[in-house]
Amino acid sequence: MPSRRLHLSSGPHKRKATEGQDFMAVILVGYGDNLYPFNEGINVVSKALIPVANRPIISFVLDWVFQSGIMDVLLIVPPLFHSSISNHLNENYSTTTHPGARITLKQHDEGQDEDGEVPHGESSMAMERDGTARLLKKFRHLIETDFVLLPCDISTPVNLPLSSILDKHRAAPDAVMTCVLYEPVDSVRESEEKVLVALDRESEELLLVLPLDSLEDDLDLRMSLLLSHPTLSLTTRLLDAHIYVFRHAVLELLASRQTRDLDSIREQVVPWLVKVAWQKGLSSRWQPTLDPPGRDPLASALLRSTTFTHNHPTHLSAPSSPGSFSPSTAPTRRVTPTWKCHLVISAPAARSAPEPAIKKGGKDKSKPTPVVEPEYLIRSNSLAGYWEMNRRALRRNPLRLSAEPAQSPPSTPSEDAAVSASAQISPDSMIGEGTRIGERASVKKSILGRHCVIGRGSKITGSILWDFVTVEENARIENSILCSNVRLGEKTSVKDCEFGTGFEAKAGANLKGERLVAGQEA
Repeated sequence: MPSRRLHLSSGPHKRKATEGQDFMAVILVGYGDNLYPFNEGINVVSKALIPVANRPIISFVLDWVFQSGIMDVLLIVPPLFHSSISNHLNENYSTTTHPGARITLKQHDEGQDEDGEVPHGESSMAMERDGTARLLKKFRHLIETDFVLLPCDISTPVNLPLSSILDKHRAAPDAVMTCVLYEPVDSVRESEEKVLVALDRESEELLLVLPLDSLEDDLDLRMSLLLSHPTLSLTTRLLDAHIYVFRHAVLELLASRQTRDLDSIREQVVPWLVKVAWQKGLSSRWQPTLDPPGRDPLASALLRSTTFTHNHPTHLSAPSSPGSFSPSTAPTRRVTPTWKCHLVISAPAARSAPEPAIKKGGKDKSKPTPVVEPEYLIRSNSLAGYWEMNRRALRRNPLRLSAEPAQSPPSTPSEDAAVSASAQISPDSMIGEGTRIGERASVKKSILGRHCVIGRGSKITGSILWDFVTVEENARIENSILCSNVRLGEKTSVKDCEFGTGFEAKAGANLKGERLVAGQEA
């Protein structure tokens, strides 16, 4: 049995933060509601374990976290997928491979809910899908420091390390939140919810976030907002990455609210935190919650939010006791607490034309400089995002046996896969271990999972095949996704399709633009 520090206990307990860590990572795993047909049918795979370049997507997120220096991770998952995610962690995250890391795995229904109430009109079944704000409230007893809240389905550009986001939050003692907004790649933009964002680029503050669907023909902006931020700008080009660095006091704020009033961090908590920075009326109305009689749950946060001089601005420390913050001890220059919501914008750098090397005689004899594709932040919470994430993986790591970490040296398919000598495999493809490719088969710009069987004369172009897919002889697959255990009969033609786990197509079938799960027929 491997030695590891993975905590799978289900009972309530108070855990101590990892020594020397000023942040922990909280990763929320959902059900993948927007990923049909991946999320329906037989043997559905957890959203966290959906393969990108034949690696579970959660591995990319965990690697990003550990590279930042955070070693303390709380992973909250649906009960349905607890076992499979636990197995993945046990196999890939041991104390040998990740010394010092501590991953605590919890199910959605394991958290503590002091209210003991079900929101009005919701059954116990509906409560199994708690919103992100409810989940944070239920598991706040496991979070002892400031924390970064992350999705399980994100891939970041190489120029956006998590450490840079954390450093920005550390450097701003007034920040109650630092969030990431990103400019999406065009192929993904249409599938994402559009939002209107108000921001101040000079102070790097987020000032307003509104779904476009909720707006009328006119937009009213308060004069107090315009006066306090004369350099305010509006944009609809940015999306919310669901990367939030929160001060610990946000958990106390959630604790002060009834469970029935909580649902989404993105739709409820973030807009409130953004508005309270400049809307005095809102701050006054929330004063009973922020500073109730006899209890001051946000004392440390409010102290750090004032104009008080901090000796160590990169580390936000709390006062000796919650009751130490009071009107008599607070700084006198501001009696109203000031919170700021800072932001990081992830957008690809503008392309610059390469300067030709001028040779002797004034002629350029050098080879043309290859065009470098801009890197975007991508979420695979939609099929468009999943497609784009795999395309980027191919550009980064062509011709690999994909179960290996990205830093490993590339291997040729013939080392671990049985590939016929007459088969053609393009260099911008990935072939999983144990996969067999028959005579005169062709694989171009595609990702093939482990233990797939590709029949003689079959052609696969621009497609993604998960593990244990069977493609019989002379089949044609183009721009399609085939989940695990899909089987295509001989001479099947598939174009622009997505098939869920276990789907089977009869021999000679001609399928175009279909999204099907096991048991369905076109």
